[in-house]
Amino acid sequence: MKIRKMTITSFQPAGGTSSRSLYRTVIGWRLVSHGLLCLTFLFIGLFVAGGVRAANQGDYPDWATRWPKQELYEPDCRPLWIPRKYGPFDYRQATPDDRDLVERAHFSLEYDAYLKGQKRSSRQMNDLPVAGGFSYTLWSFPNHPRALAAMEDLGYRYKKENLPAGLLRVHCFFQRAARFAPDDALVRALYGYYYARRGKVAEANAQLEKIKSLDAATSSAYVYASFAYLAIKEYDKALEAAKQAYQLGYPLPGLRDRLKRLGKWHD
Repeated sequence: MKIRKMTITSFQPAGGTSSRSLYRTVIGWRLVSHGLLCLTFLFIGLFVAGGVRAANQGDYPDWATRWPKQELYEPDCRPLWIPRKYGPFDYRQATPDDRDLVERAHFSLEYDAYLKGQKRSSRQMNDLPVAGGFSYTLWSFPNHPRALAAMEDLGYRYKKENLPAGLLRVHCFFQRAARFAPDDALVRALYGYYYARRGKVAEANAQLEKIKSLDAATSSAYVYASFAYLAIKEYDKALEAAKQAYQLGYPLPGLRDRLKRLGKWHD
């Protein structure tokens, strides 16, 4: 530890105390004060590290024990529940006000920028890459479908898992969504699509098969499932999922047209 010397030239206290003696006294007190300061910072560091370590070990509240643990969940994906963070909440059950609280501040402008191909939103006082807003949204709502889809697409577009301001790897957000909402068919479809576009056929099929056992599958889930099957060239399954999507009211013709070009869709 480097101690800065104090130069004492003219001060001579009553009682005949020499400058050398006073110098030794001052240096002694400075050493003591530096030692106390170091101990204080060490204590604070241990306290904070202990808190982070406890959070990373998954000290969930009682209600969080419902999250299943049989699926892949890597340590760097962080716990779903962290003290003093907002959420996690199920996006399907959230009220419009709850959704708006997060989306208005972290998602809406970022999503608009993403759709326009822009890397940053027009949000004032928070000029972060769009993945930063999507990440916060997914901290609060792990199964937020548009945020998940956007993160998947950005990762695929830029061929990287760690996006600027993304907080976690793209794959982590899918692990968290599947852990938090294992019965969400759209999460399973998006997860399958994530794997399919990265050439992981077995993993994609494992996620897509789970949709069949879920009663609340929507047209959006079947659309993503169909595109996932197309990506891994399982055309019969892609056709089946597409027909279910259109039966549930999916309005856009693009998926059907693509299957027609492949010679799979016959009216």
